[in-house]
Amino acid sequence: MPPTSPTPVLIVDDEADLRNLLVEALSDQGYEAEGAESGEAALAKIRQRHFPVVLTDLNMPGGLSGLDLVQAIRQEDPKAFPILITGYATTESAILALKSGAYDFITKPFKFAEVEASLTRALDHYRTRRENEAYQQNLEAMVEARTEEILGLKDEIERLFEGFVQASVTAIEARDPSTSGHSARVAELTVGLAEAVNHTPNGAYGHVHMGEQQLRELRYASLLHDFGKVGVREQVLVKAKKLEEGRLEQIFQRQHQRSLEALVGELRGAWAKGLPYDPAFIEQLLLSHQQESEVLMEMLARSNEPSVLAREVASELDRVAGLAFDHWTGVRRPLVDAPDLELLRIPKGSLSAEEREEVQSHVTHTFRFLSKIPWTRELADVPEIAYAHHERLNGRGYPRGLQSTEIPVQSKMMAIADVFDALAAKDRPYKSAVPVDKALLILEEEARINLLDANLLQIFIEAKVFERTMARIF
Repeated sequence: MPPTSPTPVLIVDDEADLRNLLVEALSDQGYEAEGAESGEAALAKIRQRHFPVVLTDLNMPGGLSGLDLVQAIRQEDPKAFPILITGYATTESAILALKSGAYDFITKPFKFAEVEASLTRALDHYRTRRENEAYQQNLEAMVEARTEEILGLKDEIERLFEGFVQASVTAIEARDPSTSGHSARVAELTVGLAEAVNHTPNGAYGHVHMGEQQLRELRYASLLHDFGKVGVREQVLVKAKKLEEGRLEQIFQRQHQRSLEALVGELRGAWAKGLPYDPAFIEQLLLSHQQESEVLMEMLARSNEPSVLAREVASELDRVAGLAFDHWTGVRRPLVDAPDLELLRIPKGSLSAEEREEVQSHVTHTFRFLSKIPWTRELADVPEIAYAHHERLNGRGYPRGLQSTEIPVQSKMMAIADVFDALAAKDRPYKSAVPVDKALLILEEEARINLLDANLLQIFIEAKVFERTMARIF
């Protein structure tokens, strides 16, 4: 909708045609639109007058980029609402734009209605902020007049918070794209299990009934249960193999060098004995060393996989520890460096003990982050619920080693959902997806050894809660 009075809007784009088109279109809608051909020109105008909204192209060659301009606007006029326009939109670029201070993000090609809708939202938000500032300055005089308006903002605030939660989930998944969708699926499964408990009047949890606010609290805790992964190093978080990328190739190259050294040594020995030049003998030596290298490299490649390390492969790794090659500096060096050899000896998975501990620290990072949010009374338990989702009934979970009675029932529900999705989802780089029937058998085994809650798992299976996400994991 056009503004009730002319509102200054600045359009920044190095493409004159698009800039002029937007200026003309917005002017026709009743805005006081102005154009600037570069970030520098835009800053000059901003220093002369206040623009509530600035629409700027992201890529402007030869000067300030759109992101640079957004950051400069935050310094020059913090009250202005920048909106970025780009033809190269990705999740990462959108997150970066919002982190830099942009209010919104529009992708080219766009319809004018999209620009107008974004502009309307920005101006609504702008006016709300200005009104809030006035409200704070004149609190005593405005309390009665603004009470009705504050109540009217309740839905908007809830939508804003919902947007914050979704943005946080997007940030998590941008950090670890291999598990994209995991948080939403865990939330769907956990809330689904809670609803199934509500409809189960008998049994160990017959007395448990969660209202709408409790289900909302549980959903937020589930959506944000992995937010602490932003505090884990990316190379550890997404590590699919035991060795870092390129290390195995380096070992293979060393083995090639070692094989050539052995071949040259054998040829020199033969010639020292006065044996004549024999192409067939040389070919036989080459083939022998090639076969030896292939066997060794195949064994190392298998060792680098995150699957369970076979006993015979572990024995072969002990033999590898004694192999060496001549470095170009003339120094004799091991074929596989000691730290790499230790990583290859990892019995299961791709993480060392130190790396696994770092990944597990995401739970504590999550709790610390969520604890800083001023939750309402209805959502006050979100941090604690998320904090305990890796605890286990027998006290062998992490990070606190809680016993069954110390673990919130909501966290016990989330643990089942989290393990099921980790097993059944096909997006994990370190393992293949497990069929649903096998995943449920694994869950039952974990319940049998007192890791997961058997009564909740029974409800999870009988109510077929797992079917709620099957379409999204296969």
